[in-house]
Amino acid sequence: MEEKIDDNKMCTEIRRSFLKYIVLNIIKDKPTHGYDIIKTVELRSNGRWTPSAGSIYPILERLESKGFIQSEGIERRKVYTITPKGVAGLDRMKQEKLELLNEMSRIINSVTEGDDNSDAGGKAGDIQNIAQQPEAAHDCDFRNQKNETDENGRY
Repeated sequence: MEEKIDDNKMCTEIRRSFLKYIVLNIIKDKPTHGYDIIKTVELRSNGRWTPSAGSIYPILERLESKGFIQSEGIERRKVYTITPKGVAGLDRMKQEKLELLNEMSRIINSVTEGDDNSDAGGKAGDIQNIAQQPEAAHDCDFRNQKNETDENGRY
């Protein structure tokens, strides 16, 4: 029996894992509010992904409760700014995402090309190797995606 991979679900999981990082990175660029974050993601993704308010605002609340960002009411909107703790957290997340991408690249290379890159360091060009994989292996179409949560209500 052939195993069917749900590409849509896989792309949703990838988006969820990166959204907190993306939101914090946008706020680091300039103080902003939730709607601007949604529009910035849409713009930077060339219209391929427009996260819903239902995914952005809970992340903002969580980041604020953990002290990574702070908000100020300006003209009836909550404007978010990053805190020093948020900058440190963003740097840590950036390193974790880089490690994740490198690990994904090692796995893809090992499976598709039979390379044994199981050493701790992997290849120096691991991230670039992901870009050379067939488009279907890494191209998630984020247009018209429903906002989904797991059993705990997390995005």
